[in-house]
Amino acid sequence: MSTKAEVTERIVGLIQLVIASSVMTNERIARAMGINVVDLQTLGFIARNGAPMTAGEVSRQTELPTSTTTRVLDRLEKHGYIERMTDPNDRRRVVVRVPREFSDGVGRGGDDDPYAGILAGMQRLHEEFTVEELEVVARYLDAVKDVR
Repeated sequence: MSTKAEVTERIVGLIQLVIASSVMTNERIARAMGINVVDLQTLGFIARNGAPMTAGEVSRQTELPTSTTTRVLDRLEKHGYIERMTDPNDRRRVVVRVPREFSDGVGRGGDDDPYAGILAGMQRLHEEFTVEELEVVARYLDAVKDVR
């Protein structure tokens, strides 16, 4: 049986491999979409939010400086991946959202989703695990995402 230190070392190594693989996959997907990887990740934050966001909210979630966030949003809008609109609750504010034609969103498995193949592979992989095992993985990933 492994010790906690041995398992921890193995997990850290595997997470490093997952991160490296994810970075390279995201770089490839971003290039195919005609944007850079920071723009792609910002688009993911906006798509996952599920509701329109102000530029300040995007900046806080991505931890990008506001000036960088503005340039990222300009590029995403230029490519048609987001649209700016007046906040219906406060007409003085401008919010961004993913247009309706992208309602399946990046990372949601729609026909045009560049992550569709990855999501299908994960679905096949998940069939090998019980719900209880997947709950432990989900709990762990939820906790590890906030480690800085």
